[in-house]
Amino acid sequence: MGPDDELTRRTPLLDDAGRAMLRRLREHPDAPRWTYAVGDRLAAEDLPALDRFREQLTAGPVPSQPWSPSPVVLQSVAHALVHVPRYRAAVPAHLDLEHDWNLLPTTCRADLAETPWGFVPDDQPLDRLVIYRTAGTTGHPIAIPHHPWAVACYLPMLEHALAAHGVHLDPAPDTVACALLSFQVRTYTYSTVLSAWAGSGFVKVNLRPTDWPSPDSPARYLADLAPQLVTGEPVVLSELLRLGVRLAPRSLVSTSLALSASLRVDLERSFGCPVLDWYSMVETGPIARSCPVGHGLHLLGPDVFVEMLATDGSAVAPGQRGEITVSGGRNPFLPLLRYRTGDFGRLDHAPCPCGDPMPRVVDLEGRPVVVFRASDGTPVGPVDISRALRELPILRHAFVQHADGACELTVQPRPGDPVPGISEIAASISALFGTQPCTIILSADLPPGEPPFRSELPVGR
Repeated sequence: MGPDDELTRRTPLLDDAGRAMLRRLREHPDAPRWTYAVGDRLAAEDLPALDRFREQLTAGPVPSQPWSPSPVVLQSVAHALVHVPRYRAAVPAHLDLEHDWNLLPTTCRADLAETPWGFVPDDQPLDRLVIYRTAGTTGHPIAIPHHPWAVACYLPMLEHALAAHGVHLDPAPDTVACALLSFQVRTYTYSTVLSAWAGSGFVKVNLRPTDWPSPDSPARYLADLAPQLVTGEPVVLSELLRLGVRLAPRSLVSTSLALSASLRVDLERSFGCPVLDWYSMVETGPIARSCPVGHGLHLLGPDVFVEMLATDGSAVAPGQRGEITVSGGRNPFLPLLRYRTGDFGRLDHAPCPCGDPMPRVVDLEGRPVVVFRASDGTPVGPVDISRALRELPILRHAFVQHADGACELTVQPRPGDPVPGISEIAASISALFGTQPCTIILSADLPPGEPPFRSELPVGR
């Protein structure tokens, strides 16, 4: 298979304009070192389906009782109970979904880590199955079965979220629609075009200096690309401020971690555009986006049901704090049944001053900003740790760095696999942390509520 055949396989709708955009992104004199090749894998029939999904988003919420799943979600779950092996074995066939919803079992990240294939419907053709790995922000990376169309649904959901903040994109074959930024010891970097956004450009780049031809390359490259949208974790967006990159995006979108009010103000002042909070997981897809008047995060998708559960799996009283739990979704290879995200908050159905009728997640206790330091003082991110450990037969892990710099890593080996050696684990950590001391603990079971990452070092150290 030649290079052009490979491009077509990865991006079937690629045309001459798309090839020209790829050359611009990849062969720019200040382009970073590329470590991966991707494509959207969309087929022609996917584009009308995306348009229908856009219409569903703009049509507003699906009618339902405030604290009950909509008919759309009930239909999705009913199909899953018949065709998903994991659910079929766990849920009695006679259960009435509408009246016995609270009797349904919950699922979590550990379930997906143990048997991801058990969540794939047995009536779903596998010819378009793709595998995504979670980044590792919330724990050991896991493999998620996914569908190209479901991944592309992020784009109309972003459009919908941006429109609520008065932002509209104009993707075109000669524009770069989005730049996804990271700052990690090692990560995938790639460039591609987005068929669902008129063949516009997309890049994922790492701002770590070693990935670029020269210290000034990141600023020049991003300024020349002029992406309409810039996304990344808060610590990465703050790095943009430090680098003094001159950009004029239409919006910044903060992902994965909690965004502080002070950083939001600094970013909006420096870049002159709205900064959105985006609450999403690989397992669930986008869940919510920030309210334009600051009243929490509005739920996004009409095809998901979000509820708040207590630690014992029971529903909390309306308006009370609980674990954010998701059912339904648009990924045909992973229909969700009461998937516990590990994040906590309250659900507010009261009318919002912004006018959006969708319920809001308020007081979100999601993934906090956690900073680790190697022995030479360089930052190490949670994703770097997860990547270093992901090839080992580990089901879950918890990592702590104490105020004196010493580290402690607790790992839960994967059942049925050989137990990894302490020296092998230690070598993976020392490659990141240098001479920083680290205690390795093997545990048969990590408590479900155990935070995967915790640091006693101040964020600004």
